[in-house]
Amino acid sequence: MSLAELDPTSRLLVETVLRHGPISRAAMTRRTGLSSGSLTRVTAPLVGAGILKEGASRRARVGRPALPLEAVDSAARFVGVKVVPGRLYAVLAGLCGVVHGSAVEDADTSSVESTAAAIAGLLDQRAGTWTPEALGVSIAGAVDPFGTVRAARLLGWSGGNITGAVTTATGLSCAAANDVDALTLAEHWFGRGRGAHNFVVLTVGVGVGAGAVVEDRLLLGHQGSAGMLGAAWASDGRRFREMLATEPLLERACAAAGRPLTEADLRGDDPVVGGVLDEAAEALGELVGLAKLAWGPERVLITGDGIAPFVPRLPAIQRGLERHRYYDIEPPEVQMGDTLDFLSWARGGAALAIRASLQLR
Repeated sequence: MSLAELDPTSRLLVETVLRHGPISRAAMTRRTGLSSGSLTRVTAPLVGAGILKEGASRRARVGRPALPLEAVDSAARFVGVKVVPGRLYAVLAGLCGVVHGSAVEDADTSSVESTAAAIAGLLDQRAGTWTPEALGVSIAGAVDPFGTVRAARLLGWSGGNITGAVTTATGLSCAAANDVDALTLAEHWFGRGRGAHNFVVLTVGVGVGAGAVVEDRLLLGHQGSAGMLGAAWASDGRRFREMLATEPLLERACAAAGRPLTEADLRGDDPVVGGVLDEAAEALGELVGLAKLAWGPERVLITGDGIAPFVPRLPAIQRGLERHRYYDIEPPEVQMGDTLDFLSWARGGAALAIRASLQLR
């Protein structure tokens, strides 16, 4: 039984268990509104099909021990693809977001159509081992909820519908989104955002990005434009991307030190460079404060390929946040993530595919 064959109620139950499991049947009835009888009737075939399973028993206060429900990772496979100029990064993930394989291939990514053909070629080469139910595509650009690319200057694309092109080329259902939005979804469902109803991811590296979940819903915005905080202005008049992205940060560090530096030097102990990084970290705290004002997150994850210089500077980030917090509103919990590679971004694409397979139709 594939997820595509499930009725809407079964999809709702699978998503609830996937996101909140292991979860008791009593908690399931509260979250879904189904009666205990209806819940038993719907979950039985899902357990029989190997999509859900009963976990280890928990001692109940009265009656029989509770058997919480869990999702089965091997029940389905999904492919996530991160597209960068001239290359595809792909992962094969299970229903629970666990990565089981990866691939990196040079590709013609000059247009939506050539990229779709390259993705189809990547899957064809792995036809015997990769059998995905659906796939998701993650790009550095704005993608609206219908898959139309609204802005993708880094890739050099001018419009086009990436989901339609990939579905035509592969025969598989496809979902697509901005790469930070896809990463935010993956972290919310399977990572550091799990359990948070309001959650934000801020990324620093080549650029500065943001993704937001508000009341358990990933925000995309008109034409996929939500979360472009890197283009916003900090209180000193500079844009956040000018202050936090790796290249301009390195340029300021070189100017302060009076000598050429590399990215590795941003992780060193030069006090002059440290002063530049402390200033940037406080600006990052201001960005956290801005995200709090805009979306009200209870938790903020800071990550990206350029996160390393900021990891030891959480106190400076907190100082910046404290200066820009709004009156008595509590600041969010701030977590520092790991340095991301392109396969981590590709896992966000897989999360898009998993979510799309469970959406009510």
